[in-house]
This record gives sequence, structure tokens and C-alpha cells, in this order.
Amino acid sequence: MDKGALYLAALAAGLLAGLAGRRRLRPLLAERWRGLGLLVPAILVSVLPFVLWQRHPEQIWSGDRSLIIALIVLRSAVWILLFVLNLLPAAWFPGRKTPGLTAVQKVLLLPALIGLAGEAAVLVANQATWPVPEALLTLDMSPAFSAGIRNQAFVFLRIAGEATPLAWLGQIWYTPWLRQTGLAALPTISPAEVVTAAGVFLIGLGQFLAPVLKPEPPGHDKKSKRKIALKGKR
Repeated sequence: MDKGALYLAALAAGLLAGLAGRRRLRPLLAERWRGLGLLVPAILVSVLPFVLWQRHPEQIWSGDRSLIIALIVLRSAVWILLFVLNLLPAAWFPGRKTPGLTAVQKVLLLPALIGLAGEAAVLVANQATWPVPEALLTLDMSPAFSAGIRNQAFVFLRIAGEATPLAWLGQIWYTPWLRQTGLAALPTISPAEVVTAAGVFLIGLGQFLAPVLKPEPPGHDKKSKRKIALKGKR
């Protein structure tokens, strides 16, 4: 949930890898994508929990945490909707001039979709907290961070027990370099987040694996309408 910078870095790495291989800028326009307008609400909803946490923490951590859980579900729903729209066949969108994603791009989109679904599942099942295995605290971890988890000082983390749902999708890997490099607020990562990051990288790379769309010449639409009109008269 706090890996926004990591995902941006993964996307940038994928785009740079594709750009280095193809040396064309046109794929950066993402012309094959549908529903790009959903990026605005998706980003806003993704940032909102952290804004509330810093300014009005009592609104999201009081009671049954229904507000933060609703924001998590909404965030995941908007991102998943964007991905699903681009997995649908082009025949479902007859009014759209440009084709949708290629088969290869759709396959590369699936890991990010699966990762986001896994993140949402574990957070909702654990009331907006990431389970952390207690064994992780015995590793080479700073005493302050270990004590913070044990004392529940980190509101997004809690010790995983035998009855913790989806504990295997929790923050089970200690990755201090993520926090040291500013790619995450927490020095841990979930398998679901790893899959999401890998998927975002593949999405960026996939932009350059599709045939480049050729720009339509000026007046193309007018000529097409004239042809249709002449055929109708005949």
C-alpha cells in the first residue's frame, strides 16, 4: 500500500528498457490504452489514505476501520477496472478508432492485475493492516523498528498469528534498501507487491512490443465520410 514510489520506478524502468531497445518515442503516448481518464481518480484514491493518516488519523483508525477499508477497496476497484477495460476485445468498442492492446500486451498486464488483487485481499482480510511474521523480527532489523511492530506503533503493520488470514501474502520479506532508497515507507515487502511491481515493469516494457500506430493523414475522416456517402447514393 505504501509502494507507490516503487511502482513508479518499476514503470519508468520498463519504459526505459523498451525505449533503449526500440528507440521510438511514439509508444509513450499509450494510444492503444482505453480508459486512461481513470488514472486521475485511481491516483487520488491511492494517495488519500496517507493524506488522512497524516492530517486526520482519528477518522481512519477509529471504530471498525470501515473508512480505510472502503478506500482500499475503492482504490483496487478503480485500478482493476482500468486493467479489465484493456483486456476486453476491441470488438466491444466499435466507436474507438485505435485498436486496443495486443495479445502480448494483455498477457503482460496480468501480473499487475493479480498483484493488486492480492494486495486488496490481504488488507481487507486484516482490517487494513499488513501481517508481519514474528520470525522476521529476529533478523538483522533495527531494534526500534522491531519494538515498534511489537508495540503496534506502526498502524499499517501487526504481528501475524496462527489465525491471521492470508499471512503468506503479508510483509514477509525484509527489504531495508527500499526504505533507504526512498522507494517505500516500510522496510518490508509482500509477495503481492513484488508481483505488482514486476507487472508494472512489464506494462512499461510492453508499450514497445506492439506495432507502432501510424498517424492518420489530415482530412482522413472527411474522406472516409465522403466514401460512405457515395456508396449510400449508389
